[in-house]
Amino acid sequence: MIDPKRITNFDRTDSELETFWLFCIMVAGKNSDTVSRTISKIFHTTDNPFDVLRELGEIGIHNMLVANRVGQYNRISKAFNQSLSVDLRHCNIEDLLSIYGVGPKTARFFLLHTRRDCTYAVLDTHILKWIKNHGIEDAPSSTPQNPKTYSYYERIFHKLASSYFPNMTMADVDLLIWTEQSGRLDENN
Repeated sequence: MIDPKRITNFDRTDSELETFWLFCIMVAGKNSDTVSRTISKIFHTTDNPFDVLRELGEIGIHNMLVANRVGQYNRISKAFNQSLSVDLRHCNIEDLLSIYGVGPKTARFFLLHTRRDCTYAVLDTHILKWIKNHGIEDAPSSTPQNPKTYSYYERIFHKLASSYFPNMTMADVDLLIWTEQSGRLDENN
């Protein structure tokens, strides 16, 4: 099962990489704990989630999503189908962005938490609120979809993060800010 509070893992197996990518697609705009449970329920009996999806085919994937009430059926179904041809171990940001329904936040989230030394910024509502709280009053409240706007705020976040957290990786900074801003910060974990 994917633990949203311990999302970073640079040594995932192929099965774990596939499961995490499917989680990344599904979690956009949803509660991470709920999506984690749903992913676990759907793929609990398999070592190869992509093989299951290939067997189901396009209609079967859609029906599986409906049966599990995941919502956004069209976007997720198309994204799952298009993901089956992607080499998750070696793909780049452009490969992920070419998948239907995958935006800059989802692509960066996957790469940041699966690739060592990755420095992308995942501009979700929590990171953007943190940027705003640290003096950038014009920061948007939702993820910018325009690539130039995204890059602009990504650069701002990098400057702020390196100033406030000079000895942390971007993956650790992302997770720290998310747990703090979402009210999940637990000093014992």
